[in-house]
Amino acid sequence: MERAGSTLTGSILMYRLYDVAWDIDLKKVEERVREFKRQSIDRKRFSKAFEFANPPLSLKLKSFEKTLQGKPYLINAYAKAYDYGVLTIIFEIPVKDMEMAAFEALAKICDEPLRGDFNEELDHLVRDLGDALHNVNQQKMEEDYTVYYLRQFAPAASAHDLVRTFDIGNLLLYEEGETPPSRATTEELLSVSFSYSDNDLVVLSWDRAFVLEPGGSMDIPDLLEFANAQLLELRVYDDMVDRELDSINERIMTEVPPSIWKIKRYEKLAARAMRTVMDLTGITEKIDNSLKVTEDVYYARIYSSALSLFKVKEWDTSIERKIIIVSRVYDMLYREIANKRTELLEAIIIVLIAVEILLFLMMKI
Repeated sequence: MERAGSTLTGSILMYRLYDVAWDIDLKKVEERVREFKRQSIDRKRFSKAFEFANPPLSLKLKSFEKTLQGKPYLINAYAKAYDYGVLTIIFEIPVKDMEMAAFEALAKICDEPLRGDFNEELDHLVRDLGDALHNVNQQKMEEDYTVYYLRQFAPAASAHDLVRTFDIGNLLLYEEGETPPSRATTEELLSVSFSYSDNDLVVLSWDRAFVLEPGGSMDIPDLLEFANAQLLELRVYDDMVDRELDSINERIMTEVPPSIWKIKRYEKLAARAMRTVMDLTGITEKIDNSLKVTEDVYYARIYSSALSLFKVKEWDTSIERKIIIVSRVYDMLYREIANKRTELLEAIIIVLIAVEILLFLMMKI
């Protein structure tokens, strides 16, 4: 499929996204780092393709050298900080005039050797940011994504020709030890592809993407990173509401049967359930409203397709459904508390009546 002598220039962009805290104070981050910039996505001059409620902060980290396939490669390192608690570590492996076969071989092996470097960079960054991270999450749930980003292809070829000459399906669908994807599978993959002009191309898959962008714009990789950040946070909060439900249910079971002597315990459980609903509703709204599509239909299509491919809506729906369950638990606890208070009040009234009767009889004696 590949043309002999074909070379490419671009990079392999490796993303690791981590949920590190409940939220991140971006103003404090700016005070603690030297090189930073606020994120923007503006394909058209004098227009805003997307609007960020609170743009993430891009940070330049130290570059380093890594030996891959017996050759030294320069690794450019970057980070992104999102106000809702996500840190992204990005490793860029630049390549220039590399043969297509060599690029494919590099793409297939670069993940494993760099895993330790990702963890080291994350530990350093968390330590350096210090109190800019609020309520640090020790579990650090993560997402990973890779973008094969080409700026130049020689001899020059249109996006249509590139699809025919470059085995994009094998590049995006490759799994070690698995057989190569069938033609039908590749065609299905290429159905999720986009071109604004004859010279650019975007092909999306679940954990990788292929981007041909002669102009050098990083908007598409940034959009895909942002979609992954949304996916990560929804996964985190889905797990959180699961754990909260399990904990509340366990506590309820230990308090069975309910009695008037356990009203305070039920009040604490009800308050915990309502706090969970408020926290999760607030954070999901914050994620949903963090990026707004404005003027760019092309970018909007890519972004929407990425969200659909990552099943972001399904995760969002799952959280909403579980929030409803927690709300019902709160209502149940509230009714139980009200019933027990009524029982207690009735018991007090009976006791007072009995005391009055007793006093009355004692006065008669």
